[in-house]
Amino acid sequence: MSLFSGLEHFIAVVEEGSVTGAARRLGLSKSFVSETVKALEARLGVRLLDRTTRSLRLTEAGEACYGRAVRAATEAESALQEAQRFQAEPVGRLRVAVFESFHRIGLSDALDSFLSANPSVQIEFVEGISTVDLVAGGMDLAFRVSPQPGPGLIVRQLGRSRVFPVASPAYLARSGPLDHPSQLAQHRLMAFAPLNYDREWRMTVEGRPMSVPVQPRVLTHSGESLRSMALAGVGVTALPQWSVADALEDGRLVHLLPDYPMAESGFYAVYPSNRLMTPKVRLFVDHIIPHLPRWITGAE
Repeated sequence: MSLFSGLEHFIAVVEEGSVTGAARRLGLSKSFVSETVKALEARLGVRLLDRTTRSLRLTEAGEACYGRAVRAATEAESALQEAQRFQAEPVGRLRVAVFESFHRIGLSDALDSFLSANPSVQIEFVEGISTVDLVAGGMDLAFRVSPQPGPGLIVRQLGRSRVFPVASPAYLARSGPLDHPSQLAQHRLMAFAPLNYDREWRMTVEGRPMSVPVQPRVLTHSGESLRSMALAGVGVTALPQWSVADALEDGRLVHLLPDYPMAESGFYAVYPSNRLMTPKVRLFVDHIIPHLPRWITGAE
């Protein structure tokens, strides 16, 4: 039986001065309230109320129980209100699983304005290359780049992610041009191992998708490392557009094989469940969408 069973009825009887008044306040039958209070006394092994045909009076034990019961009921009500506040307004910590180099999407302005507009929200980014189990990891939200998001999740596609083969001008000047996928074998390749880029690069050749076999000289589990090595002129690698957009724009890297596009992936916001989604999760995703680069969202 619940620790609090009967206490609410006991408090109501004391405060209303009668079982009848308590029953009216609680919306229950008089007999039910009376039996519940008697069951509470039986469970405690002590009489809480002295009853006469005309009045009710607290016993000494009842006085002690009533004072603590009221405080407990007040705390319980506060706990419920606090929990409901998380559903009524954006508040508390927002835990977001993000892929490596998420910051390169350029969301600093979005974060600044979101935090300014929602001062009761704290954001924790959990960044990495591994796919996090959202429920087991205690995540409210994840941003993922993949051909297909995992099953059993609520998914909202925000856009597309394209992968570009890139190299530095210094490397190309030293190693020669790369004008066709068949020439990849002649170059020093660097690849992101977790996505099978160590064995094949999926490209569109002569209008047809195909897998181009590759044998990279350098393998890594870090996109940031690939970017740094490409900028240093170590070799040719394939990286998402959002990871290299700034370096392509200022000429530090060159987009190779533009006529042979690599396979695209989806860019997704992923939730454990849409049931009772808290306002901070929904507001955060809605807030950042206008700040995403148009080459992700496809917006003009």
